[in-house]
Amino acid sequence: MNLALTGAELVDSYPADRYSEQVRERITLPARSARHVPAGDVLPAELASALGVDLWSHQAEALRALEAGENVCVSTSTSSGKSYVYGLEIARRYLEDPSVRALLVYPTKALSRDQEGELNELFRTLGLDVSVGVYDGDTDAEEKSRIREDANVVITNVAGLNQYLEGHHRWAEFHADCSLVVVDEAHSWTGIAGMHAAWILRRARRVIDWYGGDPRFVLTSATIGNPGEHARTLAGESVTVIDDDGSPRGRRHLLFWDPPSDDGRPGGSAVGDERDGDGWASSGRPATVEAPELWAHLCSRGVPSLLFCDSRKGTELAIDRATEFLDRYSPAESGETSLASYNAGHGKRSRRETERRLEAGTLDGVATTSALEVGIDVGRIDGTVLQGYPGSRASFWQRLGRSGRGERETISAFVPRHATLDQYVLRHPEYVLEGDPERAVVDLENNPVYLQHVVCAAQELPLTRDDAEQFGGTNRLERAVEYGRRIGDLEGGLSGGVTYTHRDRPQNEVSIYAEGRDTFDVRLAGEERIDHEPIGRARAYRDYHEGATVLHRGDRYEVCDFREDRPQPYVELEAADVDYYTQSQRRVSIYDTEVRDSRRVGSFRLNWGYGTVTVRYDSYTKRAVDTGETLEAGLETGVPPLEMRTQLCWAEVPPAVERAVTNAHSEYVNDDCTELPPRLHGYLGGIHAIEHAMIAVSPLELTVDPADLGGLATNRLPDRPDRSGWFVYDGVDGGLGFSRRIYEEFEALARRARALMTDCSCGRDEGCPACLMDARCGNDNRPLYSPAATDVIDALLEDPEQAAEKRRAEGEPVDERRPPASIS
Repeated sequence: MNLALTGAELVDSYPADRYSEQVRERITLPARSARHVPAGDVLPAELASALGVDLWSHQAEALRALEAGENVCVSTSTSSGKSYVYGLEIARRYLEDPSVRALLVYPTKALSRDQEGELNELFRTLGLDVSVGVYDGDTDAEEKSRIREDANVVITNVAGLNQYLEGHHRWAEFHADCSLVVVDEAHSWTGIAGMHAAWILRRARRVIDWYGGDPRFVLTSATIGNPGEHARTLAGESVTVIDDDGSPRGRRHLLFWDPPSDDGRPGGSAVGDERDGDGWASSGRPATVEAPELWAHLCSRGVPSLLFCDSRKGTELAIDRATEFLDRYSPAESGETSLASYNAGHGKRSRRETERRLEAGTLDGVATTSALEVGIDVGRIDGTVLQGYPGSRASFWQRLGRSGRGERETISAFVPRHATLDQYVLRHPEYVLEGDPERAVVDLENNPVYLQHVVCAAQELPLTRDDAEQFGGTNRLERAVEYGRRIGDLEGGLSGGVTYTHRDRPQNEVSIYAEGRDTFDVRLAGEERIDHEPIGRARAYRDYHEGATVLHRGDRYEVCDFREDRPQPYVELEAADVDYYTQSQRRVSIYDTEVRDSRRVGSFRLNWGYGTVTVRYDSYTKRAVDTGETLEAGLETGVPPLEMRTQLCWAEVPPAVERAVTNAHSEYVNDDCTELPPRLHGYLGGIHAIEHAMIAVSPLELTVDPADLGGLATNRLPDRPDRSGWFVYDGVDGGLGFSRRIYEEFEALARRARALMTDCSCGRDEGCPACLMDARCGNDNRPLYSPAATDVIDALLEDPEQAAEKRRAEGEPVDERRPPASIS
C-alpha cells in the first residue's frame, strides 16, 4: 500500500519557514516478501485448520525444534509473530494432554496483561479451552488460588517469580506438569538485572525439576549480536537460535533529520559557533521541539504516526508543541488532526481507550514512551519519529518496526538530541543500517549477587552437590556455603543438604536492579507511595544524595532525606516543580590491581582483571533542563567515599608512544590545570579524552548504560608506576561483565572513539558535550585534548608488525621520577 507522503514529498510539503535543509540522509529500505510454511507441516491438522493461515518460516522452524525436544531462542524483528511460537506450542501440547502447564515470564506487568489478551484470543481461534492467568502483585488472593490450581498458563514477571519460589509447595501440581518456560523480551535482561534474572530462572528450574516437571525453554528476543550465548546464560540450558526472519516487510523511507540552529542554519543539533558560559554551544532547535513538529506534520498529511519520547512528561509536552505547530501550519483541507499521549502514568482505562482508538484508526498520532515499543497491536500506523536515539540498534529498529505491519509502506525519521550517541548515529547512519547488533551482557561472576541466590535456593530446597552444575560448579558453591555458614545464614553440608538458618524470607532481600543486600529503599515523603525498585549503594551515592533531582516515570522529584544509619537504608523523595536537573561529579582512585587476562594490541599491553576502586561523589551541579547550562556548581552531596572491588580493563601506553605524543603536544597548555606540569597537559588531556570517548561509545558495541561504567586516566598505573594508561571499570561491586566485553572488543571501541572525536562538527580540540565532555567528570573536563588522543589511538591501532619492530628497537631507559597525575 502506498504512503500518503514519501521522504521527498515530506520535504517538499514542509513549511518553508521551518525547513532549513534538516535532512542529513534520506534512505529507502526495500520491501521483503514473506516466506511461508503450510501450518499443517508443523501443527496437528485440527490446529492448522482452525488457525486458517500459513506460518512464517521462522515460526515453523522454531516449532520443529521444540518438537525435537530442543530449547529455542527466537531472535527476529518487531511484529514477526514471536509470541505465536510459544502460543502454538502450548496449544499443541494441550491437545496431547489438557493438564499441561506453562510458565510465561515477562519483563513488565503492563506487557503481561497485553499478552494475556492476545493468548486468549489465539486459543479462542483454535477452539481450545486453555486457561490463562496473570499472577503478580496486582492479582487478588482468591484469583491467585484459582490460577495456581487451575490455570494451564501462568503469566508473571521476574520479580514476582523470585518471591513465589519460596512458597513452591502451593504450586506442586503446576510444577509437576510444567512443560514450557517462556522468557519474553530476553534482550532486556542485561547488567545487574540480567544477573538476577539468570539466577532466578535457575532456581525456578531447580524447583520444577524437584516436583518432576521437565520444561523446554522458549526465549524471545529482539535482534542482538549474541542471542544464543545470551539465552544460554539466562536459562542455564543449551538453546537453538532461530534468527532467519521469514516475516514480510514493506518498503521504508528513513530520514536522518538534523534540527537547525536558532537562526535557521542546518545542523543545530551539532555544535555551532555560539557558546554559553561553559564554553560550548547551547543554541539550536532542540529535538524536543523539532520532533513533535515533524510528527505533527506527518499526522496532518495522512500518515498516522507514533512519536517516541524518553519520558512521560515528554509525551505530554509533545502534544502541546504539536498542537501549536498544527494551529499555525495545518492545511485547511486536512481537517482536525487527532493526537493523544500514551505512557505508563496513565490509568488502565485511559490506556485501553487509546489502544482501542489506535486499532480502530480514529487517532492520527500517539506520542509515547517505550510503553508502545513492544506488546500491543498498534493497528494502522504508517510513520514513526524517534525523538533521540533510544540507546541500542535493537530498540531503534523495534521502534521503527511499530509502523508498517506486514507489507505496508512506511516512513520513519530519527531526530537527534545534543548527546554523544545521537550525534554519532547522525554522522554515521551506517552504524544502524549496516552494523552488527550490540551484544547483550550478563556476567554470572558477580559474587554478591551469586551469594544472595545461593541463600534463597537453600531456603527453598536443601542444596546438595547435585545442584553444583547449575550454581557455578562445585568449588564455587562450596566456597559460598562455607561463607554462608561463617556468617550464620546457612547450615549443613552439600553431602547431606545445606539449609537456611533463619525464619525470614531471603527472597525479600533480592532487588532486581541492585547488586546485593546493601540496598536503599526509595520512598515518598508523607503518606503516598512510589513504585520504585530499591537501588544499590553506588547509585544512591551518585544520583540520590540530598538535593538531587530524580526523574521517575516522567515526574520530577527532589531527594529530601538520605538515611544510611538504619537497618534498611532509604532515600525519601518529594515532588519538585523545578527547571533544573542535578549531576554529581566523580573523583576516582584505583589500587591493588590483579591481572586475570592480558594481550597485546599493537605495541600496547591491554589487561583485564580486578581492582579496588575508591569513588568520591562529594559535589554536584545544577543544570538547566532545556539547555544544560550550569546554574550552580560545587554543591556538597554529603555522602562518604565508596570503595568496591570490581572488574576493570586498562591499557598500558608504551614509553616510546608516551614520549612521542608528549613531545608533539608539549605546547598545549590549559590554564585551569595549575596542579599539573604544563608540559604534560597535551598528553594527559589525550588519554583523558580517550577514557571519556571509549565510555561514551560503549553502548554502540554493548547493551550497556554508560552510567554503569567509570574510568580513570593516569600517568602512573597502580602496579606499573613507570607506565601511563587509562582504565574502564564496572561501576558495581563485584563487576557486571561490561569491562570484560570492552577488553574483548577494545579495538572496535577505540576506532569508534576516534571517529567520535574527529567527526564532531564542534571543531574544538577540547571537545564538547556531543563528543568528549562528560558532565560527571571529577576534573570538570580538564584537560581534554583530542589531537593527542587521536595520536595515541593511531599508535594503538597501528600494524602489528610495525609495533613489534618498535618494541624490539625500544631499549632506552625510562625516567620513573614522574609526578602522579590521575584524571577521572
